[in-house]
Amino acid sequence: MGPSPRSAPRTVGAVLAVSALLAGCGDSGEEPASIVRTSACAVSAPSGFEDAGVGAAVLEQVRGAVRQGLVDTTSTQRVSTPAQTQAALERFAADGCTLTLLVGPGGAGALSQVAQEVPDRAFLAVGAGIGADQPDNVLSVDFDLRDSAFLAGYAAAHATTTGVVAVSVSTGQADGDTLLAAFDEGVVAAQEADDENDLDVRVVQQGMVEARTVEDTSADGRDWAEDATADGADVLVPFGSASPQGVVEHLSALAQEQDEAGEEDEAADSGSDSAPAGADAAGTAGDGDAEGTGASAEESELPYLIWTGSDGSKSLPTPVRKQVIASIVPQVGTAMRAVLTGWPGTGGDPDALLEVDGEPVDDAQGAMPEVVGGLEVRSRRAVGDLDNGGVELVVSDGVLSPLTGLGRAVSDGRDLLEEEDAEAS
Repeated sequence: MGPSPRSAPRTVGAVLAVSALLAGCGDSGEEPASIVRTSACAVSAPSGFEDAGVGAAVLEQVRGAVRQGLVDTTSTQRVSTPAQTQAALERFAADGCTLTLLVGPGGAGALSQVAQEVPDRAFLAVGAGIGADQPDNVLSVDFDLRDSAFLAGYAAAHATTTGVVAVSVSTGQADGDTLLAAFDEGVVAAQEADDENDLDVRVVQQGMVEARTVEDTSADGRDWAEDATADGADVLVPFGSASPQGVVEHLSALAQEQDEAGEEDEAADSGSDSAPAGADAAGTAGDGDAEGTGASAEESELPYLIWTGSDGSKSLPTPVRKQVIASIVPQVGTAMRAVLTGWPGTGGDPDALLEVDGEPVDDAQGAMPEVVGGLEVRSRRAVGDLDNGGVELVVSDGVLSPLTGLGRAVSDGRDLLEEEDAEAS
């Protein structure tokens, strides 16, 4: 059944330098000898900052801090190897970045080493799965996705029309094996709870870990999606950084093939003298969505997609966004405000992300706030999950007419999780 919250990242981040500026304020009318300029530097591996996921969320947070005047200068770099990660962190440290962010899985060793060498600088790991054994100047924001993975499996079981669904995690994904198990449990739970439709759903390579763990590259993600689709899966659920981008590429290629086939059919039909004038235009409009592009999701043969990192029904390119039936969305701003004092934004409850199951996620939290690398922090660590509002599951209910009841099904799945939590307490 569904797992209880704690551990696993999927995340977000940004930068801050408020306390350094406030420290210079006082009753004295004297101006400081020099103007302190704050900087935010971010390293993202391996998908970069235009991934409709964690990297994009981090970049938006940084830009928001700039707009608010909390950050003067920014610098970002995408890396794809541990050596590049190390080099980027060292370069940003040498440049004197007020706060250096490490976004995405991996890089824990490099982060620890560089942070130890410059103890007067602050570092923030976002969804990196670095663990608690880090220097004091390393902060972390993580997202526990286990309950979300359970609900993704529950939703996939209700959405599939072929009776086959597929899930993958990338190498370096924190608690990847746990996410796979939680997804499988969600599929099983959906079938056990279904009294009306006799759900019969198969998960591709169910129960296997290594076979469903792919290298975190877009090429490997695309290969996985092609294999899963060939095996009959019509709901794809990729967890990772760069590998999900390959899944998007696969769906885009399928959509293009579908469009080209449709154009050929229209060209063949246009030669018929019996076709009434304007039929082609009317048919095209009827087959599209509200934007008037592509085939409707109801008639499309493209696989459905459950996306992680943002609301994929809005952030992914057309026509892939039309196939998104649900999205797992870490609440980036809330998480940043939980760690950094004065971080801009509204909504959510930052304090809730400082506890999991009633226990503080940071043993030193009682001594907070304190200054870390010149920044005032509320906690060295924050963990978001479905229960504390640090993660949201957004259902694209109504986008696909056959799935108008998906929101209700997901709600039933959450009830199952709550019942299990109640029994365990």
